[in-house]
Amino acid sequence: MRRVRAARRGVLAFLLGLSVLSPAVAQPLTKVEVVLDWKALPTFAGFFLAKDLGAFERRGLDVTFSEVQGAIVSAETIGDGSKYWIGSSSGTATVIGRSKGLPIKSLAVYYRKTPSAIYSRAEDRIAHPRDLYGKRLGMVPGSITNEEFRALVALNRLQRDKIEQVTVDWDPWALLEKKVDAMIDYEEMTPSELLAEGRRIIAMRLSDFGVRSYSLNLIVNDAAWASPEKRAIAKKVAEAVQEGYSLVNERPGDAAAHFSRLFPRLAPRYVDRAMVSVALQLSPAPVGGQTRQGWEETINLLSSLNLLARPVTADEVAILE
Repeated sequence: MRRVRAARRGVLAFLLGLSVLSPAVAQPLTKVEVVLDWKALPTFAGFFLAKDLGAFERRGLDVTFSEVQGAIVSAETIGDGSKYWIGSSSGTATVIGRSKGLPIKSLAVYYRKTPSAIYSRAEDRIAHPRDLYGKRLGMVPGSITNEEFRALVALNRLQRDKIEQVTVDWDPWALLEKKVDAMIDYEEMTPSELLAEGRRIIAMRLSDFGVRSYSLNLIVNDAAWASPEKRAIAKKVAEAVQEGYSLVNERPGDAAAHFSRLFPRLAPRYVDRAMVSVALQLSPAPVGGQTRQGWEETINLLSSLNLLARPVTADEVAILE
């Protein structure tokens, strides 16, 4: 009997030893594809830093990124929901899309006002909206900046027919080759890149002249949000991205250095300049916060410009918990 008990104790000790020595079986990560509304640039540093610093992985997520051309396309793609159900967009595109029936809602807002700027050659001295009179302004088809320009015109009571609008591509060559006198883009994108190259450029921020609608945000498809499983994933994505943008907000220099290591193709001088612009655009702590008042102001602005297909409310366009 004693031998049987001793044998049992030996087997038990052996099994316990195996459990200690054997590594724990890692839980598989949940794969999530997040769509970004433009290229891998400092604007989206919060997303890429969150991934590289392990913020997604710590939450059990294996996140990959895909790109589309513009916030409107992103809103439409996420609204369709067949390929992507979560990603970045613009507050303006979110409201306009919702008014057209797109089943999307904002989960977080990173830019509390539009970062778009009209940039031009310094010698042309375009520093005020009225300086555009008699000039050629390059406009990119399908860009949300077209609606933001309409807001600038209305808020500053400009005579639009005094500004020649020319269709251009996304790159700045139309300006550099003097085919137009000015173009529009996010301040931390082309304007910062040209300045980093040493070009003499003036950037006139639309937000300095009244255009303060919500901009860069995280949106989710309605059906996905209604799913308990995907809702939990969406919240984890938002938490992780908040970590990434908090680093940009608190230590833009460190964020720039880290981002440059991730994307060595980008000139470090450009990344440094752009990251400072991003940090200035980020909403106050907690980064990513959105308010009913902020959405109502954005909705009212777009409604006054007759840009909405139907009236919408803050509760329709945002998850306000």
